[in-house]
Amino acid sequence: MTLLAVILGHIDFCIAQQAAQPDASFEKNRIQRLYSLDPQKGLADRVERAMPETFESFRAAGMNPSEHTLTAAEKNVVAVAFAGLPHLYQMVLKDHLHSISFMDDMPNTALTSPLNIKDSFRLYNITFRAAILQETVTQWLTWKERTCFDTTGSSLSISVKAGKVSALTYVLMHEATHVLDLAQGILRTNQPGSRANSGFFGDSFTNGVWTNMATTEPRVNDSLLLKNRFHSGGTVLPMAKAIQVYKGLSESPFVSLYSTSSWNEDLAEYISVYHLTHVLKQPFRILVHKNGKEIFRYEPMNSKQVKNRVRIVREFYM
Repeated sequence: MTLLAVILGHIDFCIAQQAAQPDASFEKNRIQRLYSLDPQKGLADRVERAMPETFESFRAAGMNPSEHTLTAAEKNVVAVAFAGLPHLYQMVLKDHLHSISFMDDMPNTALTSPLNIKDSFRLYNITFRAAILQETVTQWLTWKERTCFDTTGSSLSISVKAGKVSALTYVLMHEATHVLDLAQGILRTNQPGSRANSGFFGDSFTNGVWTNMATTEPRVNDSLLLKNRFHSGGTVLPMAKAIQVYKGLSESPFVSLYSTSSWNEDLAEYISVYHLTHVLKQPFRILVHKNGKEIFRYEPMNSKQVKNRVRIVREFYM
């Protein structure tokens, strides 16, 4: 059974419930009315101020983010990014994406948050750091990758070649995958110690890779790879260790260092890189230079272990 069939089956089940109980409020419609979500409203037009809790959490950490007002050019970047999402994503986000928000001086790149965690039918907000609207995916990924290493006194440097599309295109695909995952229960749970969904998509993607949300299987454990700052307990590593880290990555099923954060991030990263390379036909190459000369390159989507997971991700494009 394909992922699309699973989601359509869930929709058909809900419609049947509604027909069987004509006087009962259909949960989806009730929640959408309660939170003023019009499912017919364009996804790119759902721009609202970020949730108060988001502002409060950043300010409590000593930061001072502010709401960003989109320019006409930035609105176009947002529209193009949403228009490029796969049909399955469009269908799920239509019902579950309550709003999108943009912040200046936001510490992280993006944050997906549920609005109504106590309800069975959930709505989500995605908040983005507005600066990525001015960046290409190459610029943003290079910056992100460099945060993993201490370059003090080093002749080495890292860059990621990923084309000239907007950074928002990649980041939106990543965050939209979180919404799809959470709304449809693909991995089923975010709780450490719990198994993934016993269905095809949960088990097939995590089997042999993850023991639970935050713990990798012994066969994929690499002592240095999993010390990168994105993995739980990791840290910024010396630049001199970069090639060793990426060789560890090349022997794993992970498509990026950020994939090692959790099985949810693993799924979102894999699909984002797949979309970038297979759909948008852009490169995704990690390069290490010494004194400006390339000495190492790695293209994750050419790795046999990474390729072995492609058949699962293709289901998201049915």
